Amino acid sequence: MPLPTLDLGLVVLYEYLWHRRKDAPTADKVHPACVIATFRNEGVADDFVVYLPISHTAPGEGEVGVELSQHAKRAAGLDSAPQWILISECNIDTWPQDLRSLPGQPGRFHYGHLPPSEFRNLRDRFVARYREKKVKRVLRYDTPNP
Repeated sequence: MPLPTLDLGLVVLYEYLWHRRKDAPTADKVHPACVIATFRNEGVADDFVVYLPISHTAPGEGEVGVELSQHAKRAAGLDSAPQWILISECNIDTWPQDLRSLPGQPGRFHYGHLPPSEFRNLRDRFVARYREKKVKRVLRYDTPNP
């Protein structure tokens, strides 16, 4: 099965590296993650992706998250247990680096998409925090040498 089309609101299985472990060589666990933004740098062929982690664990101290509605979880292909998308940290990586196949579904890397209205709300809240410099970033790619 080919990779999914890279678009906003896409929920993938990703080797997310938590900011508190940013110096570790790799993530300790894979998580669903939402593609919140994409961009290209001039002179670089890769697409860059900003991922937000999705977790069954409620946000802890110093973390900010948005609880997903049942509608959003169904649309995104996630289970019905409580889940949050954290908007206080992100991973920035190249596409499709560190994607993983869904359990029991070799070659399938995505769950689904967040509904547009919930995605827009999430994006707007994330962008506001990002502009206020309240988002912890983990850069997961090598900076190319010009």
